[in-house]
Amino acid sequence: MYIGVDFNKNHKMGKHIYLIFILFANLFQVSNIIAQEYVVGGNSHYSPFSFIDTTGSPNGLDIDVLKTIAANRNLKINFNLTSWDSALYYIQTGEIDIITGITFSEEREKSLDFTQPIHIECYSIFIHKNLLFENISSLNNYRPMVLDKDVSNVNSLIPIGLFKNAIIAKSIPEAPSAIELGLADFIIAPNLLGLNEIEINNYKNIEIKGPPIVPYVYCMAVKKGNTQLLNILNEGISEISSNGELLKIQEKWSFYEKVGTKQKGITEIILLSTIITIIILILVFTWVRLLRAQIKIKTESLNLKNQELQKSEEKFRIITENSSDIIWHLDSNFLLTYISPSDERIRGYRKDEIIGNSLFSILKPEGIELLKEANKKRMVDQSHGIKTPPMIYELEEICKDGSWVWVEATATAFYDQDGNISGYHGVSRDITERKKAEKQLKEREKQLRELNSTKDKLFSIIAHDLMNPFNAILGFSDLLIKGKKNLDSSKSQNYLEIINSSAKNTLILLDNLLNWAKSQSKRIVYKPEKINLASIASEIIEISSLSAKTKAISLNYLQTDDVEVYADVDVLKTILRNLISNAIKFTNPNGKIVIYAVQNLNNIEITVSDNGVGMTKETQNTLFKIDENVTSNGTAGEKGSGLGLILCKEFVEKHGGKIWVESEVGMGSSFKFSLPSE
Repeated sequence: MYIGVDFNKNHKMGKHIYLIFILFANLFQVSNIIAQEYVVGGNSHYSPFSFIDTTGSPNGLDIDVLKTIAANRNLKINFNLTSWDSALYYIQTGEIDIITGITFSEEREKSLDFTQPIHIECYSIFIHKNLLFENISSLNNYRPMVLDKDVSNVNSLIPIGLFKNAIIAKSIPEAPSAIELGLADFIIAPNLLGLNEIEINNYKNIEIKGPPIVPYVYCMAVKKGNTQLLNILNEGISEISSNGELLKIQEKWSFYEKVGTKQKGITEIILLSTIITIIILILVFTWVRLLRAQIKIKTESLNLKNQELQKSEEKFRIITENSSDIIWHLDSNFLLTYISPSDERIRGYRKDEIIGNSLFSILKPEGIELLKEANKKRMVDQSHGIKTPPMIYELEEICKDGSWVWVEATATAFYDQDGNISGYHGVSRDITERKKAEKQLKEREKQLRELNSTKDKLFSIIAHDLMNPFNAILGFSDLLIKGKKNLDSSKSQNYLEIINSSAKNTLILLDNLLNWAKSQSKRIVYKPEKINLASIASEIIEISSLSAKTKAISLNYLQTDDVEVYADVDVLKTILRNLISNAIKFTNPNGKIVIYAVQNLNNIEITVSDNGVGMTKETQNTLFKIDENVTSNGTAGEKGSGLGLILCKEFVEKHGGKIWVESEVGMGSSFKFSLPSE
């Protein structure tokens, strides 16, 4: 299957339709001097668009377009025209760089990048003269011939059910030849290509029936990702379309308008002329009188409309020049052809600095990508005859001073009389302040969520974890008071130790709460200095030794050398105390806890390791998060708030370090944190 257009019947369409699809490759300027040589492939039997002429040279409309672009932009090109299926294979394997005469489809776009359109062709039905034809459904009983691997098979024949008995042709000349000889019944082919074959071969048994069918856009294409070559071709097409060279090439190859008239005899011509002259003389006097009256009415009407138009234009000018929004217009290449004065007030550019520039030159990459995706949808809609409604985009545009402004742009495509996009109207509104407010709102929302989690955690600690030790203190002190005469010294001693331990745990919890509250309100003043780690570790081990002794847990600091850290003394003590306390809590009686440090290149890595119960990966992921509120009882039923580890994380990060845990269930845990060495 192949596609064409009768340029004589669609001359006006040929003048106005050049650039509809694939408009987003022109993002960067490419030098006019290209050293690389490019190989061009295409169909060798696609007259008059691409073919090998009688001298063995490549020729045709598409070939002339490429030659003109090559001459204008100093390109070196070689032509390698083959069968169509071979050309499609060669562009994929890289044996050719450019393929001509190809139609856009979503499937092909997966592996190819398409240029701007070069010409548009419409189908006609070429059928054997002896066959009856009333409408498209008449073709269901006939045998079609189609071109192998042509995109129109999927887009046209298959949807209307005409592909089931198709005969495959390997080349274009083969198809009309088969109709002439009766080997096939009809082809759906372009006007120009079909008429060209009929004229060249003097076929007598083929005629066109029915109306023209859906048009197809013809482009050139390169392998996916070859943006440099794509940009060169697009710029070349834009150049020859704007300077009129493309139109001249199209007119050169539009030569099949069938007149179908015969020579008239001289007598016939004279008689016909006499009759026409008499009729004209009879009508001319009446027509002149009527024409004068109509001219007078038309003139008065036009004058009135001109006055109304001038008033309307003046109103539009006043509105656009005084509007706070930016009113703009783009052509089909996305080049700015009009922009209202508001743009200078908002972005600082004068009209003469922006008119003629690409819209993409003022956008960020993410904005360009957004428009690319939107335009792909618009292209698909247009291929199905759907006009896309106005679309709204939020984009960042560059200002003259180098800053960026957020705008909300409403864009509407407008169409020519043939239904093709010829440009875009739009209005842009400055929404920078709104965007700032949205960002602030999101940040405040995040802060509120964090504060809410903090509040919930604080209430949980006060309501539960802080109450438990006080209950123990009050309960056992009541027992001592009420049973002081009946209790022996060992029980009294045991009660007193429990009260003492509960009071110390309460004190630690209160200290953590106070430190955490200070940290949240930014009232902790950090005074880092060089500290000998061994002395601090020994002090905290001494403080924690009673709790460890209660569970018969050995608590040791392995000093490898004289390690010094750069940290706040009180903060470091708080970190070590909480990590050691946590290790004691989750280590079984007769267990072992070891504290040691390793000197790295720029920091000191400190580890508090135990052989306790360990934990799952899920638990590890929630340890240092205030909003998770996950706590567990220790091996001796010890209660905890989970606040200590959260406080450790905040203090470590304040020093520019990090904290993490390595653990397996039943194998113990190693809490590690890093601090700067200087």
